[in-house]
Amino acid sequence: MHAFDPNDYRKRVLAAVERRGGPEESDAFELYDIPIAEAARLSDAEVAARVQQVWTLWQKLRDHPKFRVLAGLLVDAHRELSEPLLETGSRLIEADRVRQLRARREAERFEMLDAAIDRLVQRHGGIPAGKIPGLEDIGRMGGLTPAEIAAHVRRHRIIDESPTPAPPPAAPALTPERRRQIRKLLLELERLRDDDPVPTLLSVLGLTFADAHHTVEIRLRADAWRARTRELPPGRLRVVLDELLIHIADLLEPGGNLVDAYLQSVIDDVTDQLRPQVRAAVLVEDLLVAADFDYLLGEAITAGLDRPTSERLLISLTDELGTVVEGREHLAASPGGTALRTAGGSAGHTADRTGSSAAADRSGRGSAGDSGARGDSGEVGGSTSSESVEGGGARQDSRRDAGAAAGAPDPAHWQRTPYGGGGRDDASGTAGNLTGARAARPWEAALQAARGALRAGRPRAAAGFVEDARRGVGDDVTGAKSVRAVGDEVERVLAEAQLRWRAAVSACAGRRFVEALTEHLDFLERRAMDVANPDPHGASRELLSGRARAAVIQAGRMFEAAPPEPPDARLRAVLDVLEVCADHAEARAALAQLRVGAPGRVSASRKPDGTVVIAWLASATEQVEYRVTRLLVDGSWRVVGRTRGIALEDGGAGSTGAVPVYGVVASVSGRTSEMTRSDGRSDADAGDGAADDRPSGMPTVRGLTEQRGLLVFEWPTGITEVMVVARPDAPPVDPHDPHARRWKITNMRYEIEGGVRIPPEIPRPCHIAIASCRREPTGSLTVATGFAAAARIRWVR
Repeated sequence: MHAFDPNDYRKRVLAAVERRGGPEESDAFELYDIPIAEAARLSDAEVAARVQQVWTLWQKLRDHPKFRVLAGLLVDAHRELSEPLLETGSRLIEADRVRQLRARREAERFEMLDAAIDRLVQRHGGIPAGKIPGLEDIGRMGGLTPAEIAAHVRRHRIIDESPTPAPPPAAPALTPERRRQIRKLLLELERLRDDDPVPTLLSVLGLTFADAHHTVEIRLRADAWRARTRELPPGRLRVVLDELLIHIADLLEPGGNLVDAYLQSVIDDVTDQLRPQVRAAVLVEDLLVAADFDYLLGEAITAGLDRPTSERLLISLTDELGTVVEGREHLAASPGGTALRTAGGSAGHTADRTGSSAAADRSGRGSAGDSGARGDSGEVGGSTSSESVEGGGARQDSRRDAGAAAGAPDPAHWQRTPYGGGGRDDASGTAGNLTGARAARPWEAALQAARGALRAGRPRAAAGFVEDARRGVGDDVTGAKSVRAVGDEVERVLAEAQLRWRAAVSACAGRRFVEALTEHLDFLERRAMDVANPDPHGASRELLSGRARAAVIQAGRMFEAAPPEPPDARLRAVLDVLEVCADHAEARAALAQLRVGAPGRVSASRKPDGTVVIAWLASATEQVEYRVTRLLVDGSWRVVGRTRGIALEDGGAGSTGAVPVYGVVASVSGRTSEMTRSDGRSDADAGDGAADDRPSGMPTVRGLTEQRGLLVFEWPTGITEVMVVARPDAPPVDPHDPHARRWKITNMRYEIEGGVRIPPEIPRPCHIAIASCRREPTGSLTVATGFAAAARIRWVR
């Protein structure tokens, strides 16, 4: 194995890894500069020495102007990367895996070139000489060198031919494959940024559907985005933005017909998205009611359209289904049909209805005695309304189910029964809505019942109706879309109900009864009353609600009876309230105003075996927990332990020398007292993390705030890692608070994500504090013993 040269390593290894996109595109042997061919011959000591050399260089490069981001990522991944290399057995297994990985990567590099060569050989029996420049272009796109391209081309027969002028480059086409690729990239950008929806290429630039032909503005914004993207660190976000900007350059910046084609593709996608929702909405009321129209209008605008285009699209869809929008009947299509066009004038989605069928549809909605009734596809049915009413006595009236849904009917009402053509429209007073074509399609009645059950807050009953509809839909493609739309909504409500159940049980177990009632049990009562506890041995919704309400009422009465004075008596009363209901808002606020009594005199003495015994007098406040810290030579404090007693032994203070200085702090429910020190000095001199602006002598973060759902702050000079501590019921006492959750964040991860993401499983609202960290020369991490006042925030999102 060659000697390690830091300069050569930067140019040969790190530069190549950064060009490929980061550590994910490399492997441990390359990153530690260990030849994979020598993996079996090298000793463990040689490999460990090389790993240490590379690790030391990574540490030095964390402030390098070019490689600082990459070095930070490698430092974070060092343990995971190096572990398989340090022992012979795991190193050989890793070498086999890396050889296979490199072989796949190598095949992927040549994939485009080999596919083009194979096609030319099939067509011409060899490679025409005039095609070689094009093959070189393809090879360069795959990252191949001229020598690698030439070696691949030489394997095949070269056919000489007279040169022909190259055709002009074809304009980029908006193929279905390209449309799918753009949609996939936009969805990935939404996930990476966790920001507002990005439904179209225009929204990437901060423009709307109506701005599509403002070509100059599009080019200016695209150039600005390219400059910003070049400043991003290597990673998936940069790759996604680069690819999206290529599509913007091809489709939006040229203007003209290409823009019209892209706009039309957006309209087509939104049309396909909304068609099943519109069909499902009109099944119940036989027209698109104003509330549903407004909701679907918002969905279309969120999907990337402007308001006028969204309105035209919904009018087109309702006309396609042979119905109208409530309050907008005058906008229905003329007998000749309707067409939706883009802003540039390209033909859009055209409703495939004829004038005669439209007229028949509208006349068919007039009275119960008409000879035909409209089907949802715009066809004219042949049955009369009397046929529809005829079977109503023996079957469940699905329209009556939908009408009763708003009144939360008795559970027996939602027992599943056969579906037929029967019923009259109780809401509108018009008989014969389930006639003709509808009677021939019983899935529509099941679907109506499903929507009614869903509105009544009974998704399990709705799921049964959806299954009936699926069995009856057969080969009706349009009907399958409608059934799928309602089925997806039912599944979404059922999935959310399962989450709410788990959250409700957890909240009740933690005595957070206000959260259980207002956030979880209320949802189950309104939206999922027929979804039982997933735990078959668990309590029912009614039982949990009764317990929670009783606890909240009892806590309220106890708080009202709490004495205002003296402070110790009030503190005991407030703690008793929180024992009954841990998230009682008034009790939490009162607790925040009360002071915790500091421990009495602290003494420290050494036993013969070197162990130091720390003892103190109890705090005047009852039910407190004591945190004991030791003063180090650098002025920082290290936590020794916690106890509810009044003594603690420290076996890590050393067996010789002077007895260290110790400090004891009392805490209860997130509130802390002043520190009492064994040397008799005051808390102001102690440097306690709860009151010091530089806990453990480290500079602290400042300016905590929320931006776009992320926690952002100012990093102090010299600090590259911090510990984020979150606690839902009270401010964290210190970074080792046993009731809080904590995780480490590096400045590189912060820069890549634009802030700190708060995990979704942490309850909201919660209290967050940030402690600075210091990386010791040995590689161990030292966390500050407390938080500065400016490093705390209450998180509500």
